[in-house]
Amino acid sequence: MAALLLAVLPMRDLWTPDEPDFAQCVKEMRLRGDWLLPYLNGVPYSEKPILYYWVMKASAVLMDALTGGLGFTQGVAAWALRLPSALVSVAFLSAFRRWTERFLEPGLSGPAALILATTPLWFWQSQFIQIDMLFTALLAWSWLCWLAGYLLLRGSAAPAGEEEHRRWFLKAYVWLALAFLAKGPLAPVLSVLLLAAFLTWQRDFSALRRAGLFAGLALIALLVAPWYVAAGWRGGARYAYELIIFQNVERATRAWDHIHPWWKYGEYILGDFFPWVLLLPAALLRLRREKRLADPSRRFLLLAFLVPLVFLSLVQSKQGKYLLVVYPFLALLVADLLREAEPARARRLGGWLAGGLALPAAALTALALGAGGSGLQAQVAPFRMPLCVLAAVMAAGTFYVLAQAVRGRGERLIAGAAFTLGSLYLLGGTWGFRLLDPLKSYRRWTTAVQPHIRGRQVFTWQTIRSGFMVYTDHIMPELRSAEALERMDPEARLVARRGDWEQDAWGMTPAFRGRFEVVLSVPTGGDEILLLKKRSRSDRQEAP
Repeated sequence: MAALLLAVLPMRDLWTPDEPDFAQCVKEMRLRGDWLLPYLNGVPYSEKPILYYWVMKASAVLMDALTGGLGFTQGVAAWALRLPSALVSVAFLSAFRRWTERFLEPGLSGPAALILATTPLWFWQSQFIQIDMLFTALLAWSWLCWLAGYLLLRGSAAPAGEEEHRRWFLKAYVWLALAFLAKGPLAPVLSVLLLAAFLTWQRDFSALRRAGLFAGLALIALLVAPWYVAAGWRGGARYAYELIIFQNVERATRAWDHIHPWWKYGEYILGDFFPWVLLLPAALLRLRREKRLADPSRRFLLLAFLVPLVFLSLVQSKQGKYLLVVYPFLALLVADLLREAEPARARRLGGWLAGGLALPAAALTALALGAGGSGLQAQVAPFRMPLCVLAAVMAAGTFYVLAQAVRGRGERLIAGAAFTLGSLYLLGGTWGFRLLDPLKSYRRWTTAVQPHIRGRQVFTWQTIRSGFMVYTDHIMPELRSAEALERMDPEARLVARRGDWEQDAWGMTPAFRGRFEVVLSVPTGGDEILLLKKRSRSDRQEAP
């Protein structure tokens, strides 16, 4: 996994929408010499708490110094900001394996780690500049530490020393505090719901006293409160409101984006946990049929999937990455299904797994052979050779898994499917990313726009896309009304996405648009970025 991520990390630049935002925050923190607040476009940024920004800034500062600025522009480099997600992913997988060997079964650790590492969403978030991999690793590890303490407390695991369970409970609370600092109150909310459901099922609320719950809550407050208080004091009341209420309570109850019906996560799991999701129904049925839910560890694994799924399904705003925290526990359940599967079960499950791998193999083959019509084929033409290679890899993997299934070799099914998926990610990440990057990177835009904005004030029409400015030496304040545009200095410049600029909203009209001239237009990231200036009076009179 580490080798795969290291191969993929440098293969692309910052991709919209989230990566340029995080890069710009790190750039502004470095320019300000500030470690307390992240800033975006000159304003304190309330999107998430501080931990991930600390990690990214530390990585940028350290890698900038160690490499002599390799790949750095304006104090940021995509590979250096991507590195924390990769390191966190690899570290979690290593700890996950050791934990499984200690508290479950040694033969389960390798297959479970392979399943998790090759889960599509896990791999994507492991090489993406977003908070979710750090948050998931911290929160999932906190839950595993708490379960370890409980198993030791109740004699379901052999202790390695006196009062060892206390140390595991302490670790759980420390990691939970860090998860809180990474993504806010969602961490303790999910944790409380999970522990309440688990202890209710166990009928064992007396364990809370020996788990040091109240001491743990005090420790969490001690670790989390200082930054929240200091940030609220520095950022002011509006920043504190946005950080605590707007980004959490209002996002859950009155969302403004990613609004989907309650069942949407069922759809997300089909793709994000593919192809292992095909074995999930059998894994869940086995828990009941073989009475494995009498084991507290299996109860906890099942609830660590169901509780976040139910809670997040009730929240208005839904994205697949929000559910990333459940996949370590699903990986354990699926690996347990195949670990010692008898030949008949291995043949049945292996057939499902081979069928799942055959789907992308068939889709890639069809694209490579010209399916989808002329419009789609025009888009995929530059990628035809990689598509052929990827189709061949997936087809070979499908036949291997099918052959192992026919022979009833359950232990080889996971390894074969994981190797196939890893090869797909390696080729797609190093070859495909390299071909896609010129279309999505903001480097071309930056190179074109720099001579036109040097020494000038620059504004943005409507919401800023940080890629507009991350590689420039400019801050670009947002203008959100025609009246604000009217007050703009004629020597200033305006940046806008074409779709926003041509929309008759916010006081904009065709006549008002006619008072501006397009200086530059650069297709970038599936959009078109415009640089505009005000026309002089004589130009306006001559314009049609």
